[in-house]
Amino acid sequence: MICKNYTVSGEDVNDIMEMESTAYIAYTIRLLYHFLFDNGFSREKLNALHLGLQEADNEFICYRNLMFTESFFVEMKHCQIDDKINIKSSFFNAKNECCAEVSKEVKWFDHTLGQIITTPAQIRRHFNH
Repeated sequence: MICKNYTVSGEDVNDIMEMESTAYIAYTIRLLYHFLFDNGFSREKLNALHLGLQEADNEFICYRNLMFTESFFVEMKHCQIDDKINIKSSFFNAKNECCAEVSKEVKWFDHTLGQIITTPAQIRRHFNH
């Protein structure tokens, strides 16, 4: 679906220079925002529509640690939309070895209503191609 290259930074790592689970989850959300942007939904447009993302459950599996300054790429391989968004991202090192996977649940939050809503149709169609 979408793929982006990154480098593990100092804010991503723990004391032994391994990327922390929270960083993997943050990169997963960042990739979702890139995907939305590529399909015409920038953060500014989402704000104008009074929409935000609310993170829910996630599952993190680490096969091999990514280390400080290591190059990697994240690929969002799966996205399913019902009342919530379920995405799966895989993290690969420079050798193209799968290092980790994140399965994440994200919900749409309407700031005007102050509640969780189903995915708006104008956004949903971009996930179904």
